[in-house]
Amino acid sequence: RAMIWAAAGNQKVRGEVVGVGSEVPEAADAESFRARHRVDKPYMVYVGRIDPNKGCRTLFNFYRRYREETESALDLLLVGGKQMEIPDQPGIRYLGFLPAAEKWGAIAGAELLVIPSELESLSMVTLEAWSQGRPVLANGKCDVLRGQCRRSRAGLYYDDYYEFREALELLESSPELREGLGANGRRFFQQHYTWGVIVGKYDRILDPLVREDRKRTPEPKPGCLARFLGGPPCR
Repeated sequence: RAMIWAAAGNQKVRGEVVGVGSEVPEAADAESFRARHRVDKPYMVYVGRIDPNKGCRTLFNFYRRYREETESALDLLLVGGKQMEIPDQPGIRYLGFLPAAEKWGAIAGAELLVIPSELESLSMVTLEAWSQGRPVLANGKCDVLRGQCRRSRAGLYYDDYYEFREALELLESSPELREGLGANGRRFFQQHYTWGVIVGKYDRILDPLVREDRKRTPEPKPGCLARFLGGPPCR
């Protein structure tokens, strides 16, 4: 909406910010995921295409430096298809594509979700993490992610390595902060991204249009000759 307003200056036009709903499982099994993949340490998770264009190369560099400087034991688990080589360095584990149930377990069992992309239009996995009460660490150069973190109060964001380090160290060291951000995220998801909320927004847009359309006097439709010859409508 901000982009449209900036381009068209049409703030007076009626509209809604709708988004899209998400299908969320009744319960995500984090313990089964941990057992199946032999995950026995705290971890943050990345879910999506492993690609330099998604910020993954920078993420790997930041993560390596973070572990070296802080001696953190926090692992980085990667879920999704890869479009680049994944560095063979301590703490990074590539799990590949996972069935839906295992993906949800990976998110539910994580300390946090990391989103390093600068180019996101919504980020479904961010919403999925919030639905599970997980905080998010996002790339602050992405206007959408930064805005979502601010509105939800459910994530931190960074613009460079030093902000990445401070934010991640804060999240890793404070269970209370993770719990609070995660609770905010779950609330934000329920208020804005369940299917009932999404359908309700469409109803609020469409119902007034239907009522206005019914009030209009229909113009006479042209007859056959008028349609073909461009003459006056048939009576």
